[in-house]
Amino acid sequence: MRSLGSWLSEHDIPAICGVDTRAITKMIRESGTVLGSINVRGCADEPLVDPMKQNLVAEVSTKTIRYFGVGQLPRIVVIDCGIKSNIIRYLVNVQKVEAIVVPYNYDLASNPDALVYDGVFLSNGPGDPSMVTETIASVKWAINRPVGEAKPVFGICLGNQLMALAVGAKTFKMRYGNRSANQPCIDMRTGRCYITPQNHGYAVDADSLPEDWKTFFLNANDFTNEGIIHASKPLFAVIKC
Repeated sequence: MRSLGSWLSEHDIPAICGVDTRAITKMIRESGTVLGSINVRGCADEPLVDPMKQNLVAEVSTKTIRYFGVGQLPRIVVIDCGIKSNIIRYLVNVQKVEAIVVPYNYDLASNPDALVYDGVFLSNGPGDPSMVTETIASVKWAINRPVGEAKPVFGICLGNQLMALAVGAKTFKMRYGNRSANQPCIDMRTGRCYITPQNHGYAVDADSLPEDWKTFFLNANDFTNEGIIHASKPLFAVIKC
């Protein structure tokens, strides 16, 4: 009987073994999220690159405007910060909206393509939200429109953090992040707890929210903010995605 190692080698499939994953887990528990690399014998060491120092949203966002569900109503401008394809499918096929997906740096204030829309959706995405300054500026403009001109704004995951920054709140890097399929979130309106999938390393500092904003959802494990909502306007966001 052939060994797995010989089969992998024959087919040029890389694999690793002999890694003490428990030792790595202990290191992360003590130090929090850390950079790391896997070095293969015979290969030169590559310098570590800290992705949190890069604008990752700029790398994953669409470069052109894309239209989905054309002709459906309402029309929603979707700011793509790294959106999941399934979110677009849900908006178009389940909610029956027209999704106008724009790059993260599309300027809603000047609206160079003269987009006609009924609301704004802020997508999920990677990295440090404070680096996504163009999106923050557009969101700030959108949520501060005069009465009669304002549109509903909804965010999810990174969109929650971007909306918080747009209203003047702060975000922070979490020690470990919430990364699992069973994060309990409490709806602060009803007290009901939902089990949600999450994958984020930054969170909103709820204490920094302005007076007319409040926590929408709260993580029952670490009590971090999982969503924000305006007291009277149709502006809200959640983390779970």
